[in-house]
Amino acid sequence: MIHRKPFIAACALALLSIPAVAAAPAVSAPGWTVDKASSTLGFEGVGDGSPFAGKFGSWDAAIHFDPADLAASSAEVTVQTGSAATGDPSRDEPLPSPQWFSTDAFPTATFTTTAIKSTGANAYLAEGNLSIRGISKAVQLPFILTIAGDKATMDGSLTIDRSLWEIGAGAWQDHSVDPNVTVKVKLSATKAG
Repeated sequence: MIHRKPFIAACALALLSIPAVAAAPAVSAPGWTVDKASSTLGFEGVGDGSPFAGKFGSWDAAIHFDPADLAASSAEVTVQTGSAATGDPSRDEPLPSPQWFSTDAFPTATFTTTAIKSTGANAYLAEGNLSIRGISKAVQLPFILTIAGDKATMDGSLTIDRSLWEIGAGAWQDHSVDPNVTVKVKLSATKAG
């Protein structure tokens, strides 16, 4: 048999506590503003046996980072896929097409962290979801971060299999362009505020 008064009191207490929890402010690490002029988001691959390199000309990053509070740290990078360029017209012309980035249907790609972990002195691992062409996959980005006062520099890279995001479909599936592509990130940033 349930004792009604204690039970009702417990329910009332639980209900009263909900607004207090919902109203609690979200805790986040300090924000960082990226200096685009000294930062690059690039990629490297191999086509017809020859290495090539390119970069994205248009992208944004929202970064909150505190080495003493990694649980409150996060990053979200949004890339305009139509800004990809290698400097070789024969290689660049197909990139916006449906077989590659399909920029008309999917103009942006995003990387959103789910966790940032320390792996050593100034060394970290960003775990997150990389979404390209509407396909999201979990990836890990190891990086080195150096902070001096309110300035920070970050250098990281990861290799992905582009075919998992259906990049380079159709006639390009013959692997004349190696499916493995290395994404390279070099950032300079200033702590906001």
